[in-house]
Amino acid sequence: MTINRIAAAALAVLGAAVAIPIPLAQLDFAGVINVFNIESGGSPRALVVIAAASGVLTFVVLATALAGAVLAATGARPARAVLLTAAVAGFVTALPIWLPAGVVIGAAALLTEHSGTSPVPDSRLGPSSLSAT
Repeated sequence: MTINRIAAAALAVLGAAVAIPIPLAQLDFAGVINVFNIESGGSPRALVVIAAASGVLTFVVLATALAGAVLAATGARPARAVLLTAAVAGFVTALPIWLPAGVVIGAAALLTEHSGTSPVPDSRLGPSSLSAT
């Protein structure tokens, strides 16, 4: 396991762990769960429904980030796409408070780039084109 894979997986897990209170607060505001004793008060019903939907979607984003961490740890090619999806989707579900988690998960995605791959040689060029002169 290369150091980039370990670092990418660790950053993705850290980004997801830092973001756990976000959907909890959204669902608490909506009255689905009571974690932080947040009351919606006289908020319009549409706002409460939006907060509940956003909280559920943010939990899905966290699951996507954790799946990306597992993919990054195993060195799978889709890891970068999954982590970038999680980082961007988090901005959609909880824009202002997702910034730190999104940046960390995005950094994890950048570490998963497969820079060590070499291009496939073209057989039409012959063996002399691959030798260094």
